[in-house]
Amino acid sequence: MTDRTPVATPISREIDPRARELRGGHFSLFDLYRANIQAGGGAVLEGRTFVDCLIEGPGLMLVQDGTHFEGVDFGPCGGDLRGMLFRSLNGTAAIGSIPVRNCTFRNCRFHTLGFTGSESLLQTLIEQVRVD
Repeated sequence: MTDRTPVATPISREIDPRARELRGGHFSLFDLYRANIQAGGGAVLEGRTFVDCLIEGPGLMLVQDGTHFEGVDFGPCGGDLRGMLFRSLNGTAAIGSIPVRNCTFRNCRFHTLGFTGSESLLQTLIEQVRVD
């Protein structure tokens, strides 16, 4: 039996971790986050457009203001997206998550990532995202 689990390649020198647009990449969200910090881009992935990328975890994406998902595949979730969504118990912080602000994910696939954010974002995802 062949294991079909995607395996991200580390962020390579060919990928600029501060690029405003990434197309067709296959990487771990944490690796991009770490490379962004090391390149002086700060502790938030901000103002990016991701097109046709495979973005992997494990990890927890903190979806902040201005972030949009267009035609994305949230990955295997056993038919229930709620298993990928997390709420902060204090409602204001998500320590250990990777903050993403003012980003667009277009035709991307996610694999083994969890998502957190405002209550309205979580409700929108529950109501609008269809799973097979």
